[in-house]
Amino acid sequence: MMEKPECKGIIRSVLPAVRASVATTMHDKYGYSQERIAKELGVVQVAVSKYLRNRYSAQIHRMKSYILQNKLNDSIVSKILKGEGRQQIDGAIDELCDRLVAINPV
Repeated sequence: MMEKPECKGIIRSVLPAVRASVATTMHDKYGYSQERIAKELGVVQVAVSKYLRNRYSAQIHRMKSYILQNKLNDSIVSKILKGEGRQQIDGAIDELCDRLVAINPV
């Protein structure tokens, strides 16, 4: 089955921007290690390093900045801080991705 074009856009830009925004908040504001952030987000540590070092496209950077400026990742960060499970965290990530796509279709 082929992916729909908007699915590719979500995977290539929206989802990485959401994860990068959460990684930045968890690292800078709460002192989480890259390893812990990776575990919470369900990604590898190398991806978190990339997110924290701004090693991604300008489009992802702009979206990450928008998320951080508008505190759109607060629900995800809150779930991580409360120790909620992967299903709840992934659900919050999905909700934010849906909101971002509705605001700015990919």
